[in-house]
Amino acid sequence: MKQLWNDQRSILLTRAVVALAIAGSVVMTVCGPKVTHWMVTAHGLPPRSGPLLLGMGYACAALALVMLCSLYQFLRRIEAGEVFVSTNVAALRCISWCCAGAAGFCLLAAGIYLPFLFLAVAAGFMALIVRESKNDFGQAVRMKDELDYTV
Repeated sequence: MKQLWNDQRSILLTRAVVALAIAGSVVMTVCGPKVTHWMVTAHGLPPRSGPLLLGMGYACAALALVMLCSLYQFLRRIEAGEVFVSTNVAALRCISWCCAGAAGFCLLAAGIYLPFLFLAVAAGFMALIVRESKNDFGQAVRMKDELDYTV
């Protein structure tokens, strides 16, 4: 009986979702001024907070695009069978720093609109999880390199 779902299809689905997230991030970045204006008016925030929120939004958008592109390349290497390589460790390091940076910006934005605190906590927690995965991949790369030198 043929298996309907396998690792290749899983990676393909994940890459497609990441590509959609990249497109969504670009659209949200282009619509940033409108989204910020809506947020300020809908939530009764001080009008002077708009430019500050827009600037933090653009900074988070840049981090999100870097993170998503790094994730996409990471998935491409995994799909090609390049799992425990130093470039994957570097990609995971980049992803974790992007999450940490977003956590910092969301923490600042929480001073303007408190629900951003939840995003800050989520991004910070994600940074920790990805950082631990980066450490695991780094250890695996060192073990693989040691084994390659032994043979």
